[in-house]
Amino acid sequence: MNITIVIPIYKVELYVRKCIDSIIDQENCGAAIECVLVDDCSPDSSMSVVHSVVDEYDGPIRFVFLKHDRNRGLSAARNTGMDVATGDYILFVDSDDWLPAGALSKFVSALQRYPDLDAVLGNHYSRAAESLICKTSKEILYDNYHARKFLVFSIEGACNAVNKLVRTDIVKRNRFKEGIINEDQPWTYFLFKEIDRALQIPNNTYVYENSNPSSITHTSLNKDNYLRFVKSEIYTCNAILDAPYKDLFAGTVFYFWRCYFVAFRLQYEYELGEDECRQLRQLRSRILKSSIKKGRLFMALFVFLLTYPPTSYLFDIRWVRWHYNMIAKTGRSIAFFLEKFHK
Repeated sequence: MNITIVIPIYKVELYVRKCIDSIIDQENCGAAIECVLVDDCSPDSSMSVVHSVVDEYDGPIRFVFLKHDRNRGLSAARNTGMDVATGDYILFVDSDDWLPAGALSKFVSALQRYPDLDAVLGNHYSRAAESLICKTSKEILYDNYHARKFLVFSIEGACNAVNKLVRTDIVKRNRFKEGIINEDQPWTYFLFKEIDRALQIPNNTYVYENSNPSSITHTSLNKDNYLRFVKSEIYTCNAILDAPYKDLFAGTVFYFWRCYFVAFRLQYEYELGEDECRQLRQLRSRILKSSIKKGRLFMALFVFLLTYPPTSYLFDIRWVRWHYNMIAKTGRSIAFFLEKFHK
């Protein structure tokens, strides 16, 4: 069994040593490891740190170094890495995160017990939250329907590209969209369409460091950044609505809704351009009409009340905006309950 680990490198000089050391610690996992390191023109000393570790390493892991001729972003770096991957399975790791001891052994063990798996989904630990994110106490075997159901029903964790060991041929058919933020959301949505058999394991196989000030989650929202956020979420919403999970319509709508609401909330936080506002109105109309057409009247009402005046004016209140997850959780529970009557 061969595993390719793809690690984009950009502005992580304080974190990348721990990341690479954690990969080296996996060398006796029971599989051959290829680690592809993609330098996305990092302006700091990240690559010097990487070489200081790898050049001293004398073990079975094969390290491959690639470099972009200009900074192209996380999506492009992952695409570049997957293009040269030779392993049977690919695992994406962000260079400011790391793998706990024995993580790959847990993945390999799952594949040895279920050789026909398309993907193994691990649990992960957030240093910021100081807790496991995808809490599960036992292994769960999914077919295609239930894998997609797990994705659209889960609130956190499932839509991330990292911490998923996926068959290489499936990964290579699903490239990351370049030039957008939150590229994991559309990528995982379409990836899961092709996963026929997946295993979710309860083991912690990934650690989110959550402390890199250069990461997109810590980037201040100046005008260019928040406009990019909005445009990215608009792209993701349209991509999802163009190819909904027809047998999981409620799940698709709420997966869409998580993306849409980021842009919708920013509309109240900042002054968006007319073009962005127009596209948000078009999306609002599109999901409303689609819900009515599918006979999901509760979801149509949910969309209407949250995004159309006068009730949408409640989002002028900051408390309402920042407690949206509580509102969405209630709406999602009701929608999923009602969904059984549409089968």
